[in-house]
Amino acid sequence: MIKVSPKPNLQLIYVSDIERSTGFYKMLFNSDPIFSSPRYVAFAADGEALFALWTGGAEPNADTPRFSEIGIMLPSSEDVDSLYENWRENTEIKFTKEPYNEVFGRTFLVEDPDGHIIRVCPVD
Repeated sequence: MIKVSPKPNLQLIYVSDIERSTGFYKMLFNSDPIFSSPRYVAFAADGEALFALWTGGAEPNADTPRFSEIGIMLPSSEDVDSLYENWRENTEIKFTKEPYNEVFGRTFLVEDPDGHIIRVCPVD
């Protein structure tokens, strides 16, 4: 019998080019991966959580539909606006929605090289 309570501690996304995506997230997170292999790369998230890139196999399929959203939660709406101002000067970041107010606070969306949506918003 398991004596630990399972909890989500890994967000994994499928990517078509591990090197390109690793470079993108290194730039976005301003951090190096904590683990790297030819098909799987992991970044430290918060606490014991990981954010990982995975090719899904020896031959990744760029046509795989993407249905999830990656979240970067910041302490306040002001921090959301500040990060937007910082990132908007970077030509490697593709904005899909400029900052706007939503029911949970200020938010904006960017897209990674594989089309994954990244939402920046305040902590719930």
